[in-house]
Amino acid sequence: MTKKHSKLGKVIGWLGFLFFISGLLFFSESGVMAEDIPEVFYPLALPSIIIGIILLVISNFFKKKK
Repeated sequence: MTKKHSKLGKVIGWLGFLFFISGLLFFSESGVMAEDIPEVFYPLALPSIIIGIILLVISNFFKKKK
């Protein structure tokens, strides 16, 4: 993800990765931090996963020109 993308593609890719990981951490079914966080964050987990996947796909459109 580092060499083939432009700077904007890298930023979008890393944001997507962070959204995806944070969504997985807060997901109540498989969440790593399920016992440690308040229940307020549980509804935010699935949209965060979806936004992360969308940003990762969008980052593929920002590749360097040869």
